[in-house]
Amino acid sequence: MKQLSKENLRKLTDAWQAWAKEPESESQRRSRDRLHLVFLCIRYGALRLSEALALNDLKDFDWPTCTIKVGGSRGREIQVPEKAMALIRDICEAPRMIRLRGAIARLDQGYVRKKFYEFAGPCGLERGLVGPQVVRHSRGSELLQDNIPLSIVQKFLGQRSPVQAAGFVSFSDDDARRIVHHHLRQEALKRTSARNAFSGTVTRLETGEVSARVELSTLQGLKVNVLVTIESVQRLGLAEGQLLAATVKAPFVMLDRECEARDGVNRFSGTVTSVNRGDVESSVVVDVDGGAITLCSILSTDELEGLGLQEGDRANVFFSPFAAVLSLPED
Repeated sequence: MKQLSKENLRKLTDAWQAWAKEPESESQRRSRDRLHLVFLCIRYGALRLSEALALNDLKDFDWPTCTIKVGGSRGREIQVPEKAMALIRDICEAPRMIRLRGAIARLDQGYVRKKFYEFAGPCGLERGLVGPQVVRHSRGSELLQDNIPLSIVQKFLGQRSPVQAAGFVSFSDDDARRIVHHHLRQEALKRTSARNAFSGTVTRLETGEVSARVELSTLQGLKVNVLVTIESVQRLGLAEGQLLAATVKAPFVMLDRECEARDGVNRFSGTVTSVNRGDVESSVVVDVDGGAITLCSILSTDELEGLGLQEGDRANVFFSPFAAVLSLPED
């Protein structure tokens, strides 16, 4: 599946905004604003083109909560960043749009696609990378990179296919909106973005219809299991024997004094080398036995107190295969 890198996505977004501001005449500005509105809904709401074109700007935008209400068979509510919603509101409430209210986004699908593809040249990108579907998928990838769970991103995108994995957590629609809103507004995990890295080769690759399980064997002899989408398998060109890197952010690394082995869960034992207590959150660093690898965990201070871990104690660290992210060494 084609996707834009964060840098190219930013470049495309800036190009659209600059293009929309170029015209001096009201009629041309109105026309470009309507197209820009559709782009913003796809860029930040990950809407399908048909969903964006069906929006009623009088009913489907909730300004106070930054929510877009999507209708149809895959109806859902999507929350977008405040800055994006402010741009959408400015377009909808501009005097030039008064006579179009309720139907600002109602444009011909073929015409809109043509306009999307015209941005390939100015952005120095391939034509196939600037279409509505690629922008939508790139938003989904962006959310995953920001640590939003795969199941939440599926709800955000309105996808029906479940990820086939044991222990898959099901979120209610209310939980999904709350979690997405929390991540978009606060980006709270930036405070605890310590990354734990493994390098090794793919020693097992099991693919299904929707997802794939990848076993990565490090040079130190550790085995790391990662669950990825089929699209990621294709994008990375995964194959046995390939050299890859796997990373997992500290908030997804869990600790326990005793942890029974469970299929698919990454579990390692080691010695606590550092404990940093905070009022609300704390961090614990564990040197993994014989692996020459250090793992950092972020957890609540209450949880740390319950574990009673101190420097020099033995501990188990574990994380879900969902929590790890694969990348090519050059990335």
